Amino acid sequence: MKKSLLLSIILIFFAALSYGAEPQKVNFNIDKVKLESGNLQVFEENYAVEGKGQKKRAVGVILINAPPAKVWDVLENWDVMGEFVPGLSYYKTVHVIKPIGKGDIGESLIEGKLSFPPIRYTLNVTFDKANLRQDWRMVTEKEIASYNAKQEVLKSNSSMIKSIEGYEYLEPYNNGSQTVYTYAPIIETFGAVPDFIDRALTKNTLSGYVKSVKKRVESGK
Repeated sequence: MKKSLLLSIILIFFAALSYGAEPQKVNFNIDKVKLESGNLQVFEENYAVEGKGQKKRAVGVILINAPPAKVWDVLENWDVMGEFVPGLSYYKTVHVIKPIGKGDIGESLIEGKLSFPPIRYTLNVTFDKANLRQDWRMVTEKEIASYNAKQEVLKSNSSMIKSIEGYEYLEPYNNGSQTVYTYAPIIETFGAVPDFIDRALTKNTLSGYVKSVKKRVESGK
C-alpha cells in the first residue's frame, strides 16, 4: 500500500513538471545590432537521421516595428498567407479542432502547398494566444485515413517530405512597442535532395516568409 502510494505521488510530481515545462525556444546568439537594424538573422541546425534522408531546422529571427498583439493578428490567420508570402501557393484551414480563445489553446488542421518545389502537406497547428506561440507538426498518413473515414476530406502529403514540425513565437521588445519574431521550422525528407531544392525548402522559404510577415504587419494591412 505504501509503495503504491509513493509511486502515485512520484508519477503526479513528474506529470506536474512536464505540464509546467517551458516551451522550446531557440538557443542561438542573436546579434543585437543586426536585430535593431531590422535585419533578418538565419541559423541552421542539422540532425542525424537513418538512411539517406535529411533533417534540418532553419531559424529566422527579426525585429518587427509593431507590438506583439498586432503581429499575432497576422500570424493567426494562416488562410491569407498565400496572398503575400513568396513561394507559398496557399494555406487553408480544412478543419477546426478547437477554436482559438483568449485563455485556451486553439487547434486546427491546415493544408499548405509550396509553389517550388510543388509540395503539399497538412499540418496540425496549435495556437497558444496567451503565450503568443504557435506549434505545428505534419499530420501522418494514418491520421489522414482516420479523418477521411469520418468524412473529413484531407489530401495525402507529398511523397518527398517525411515530416514537418516547428514553432514560432513573439517576444515584446523596447517596452512592448516592438516585437522579436522567431520562426523555427524543421523539415525531414525521405532521401537526399539537390542543393537548390534544399535551399528552397529552408533558407529561401524561411527568408521570404519572415520578411513578408514583417512587411505585412508594418504596412498595417
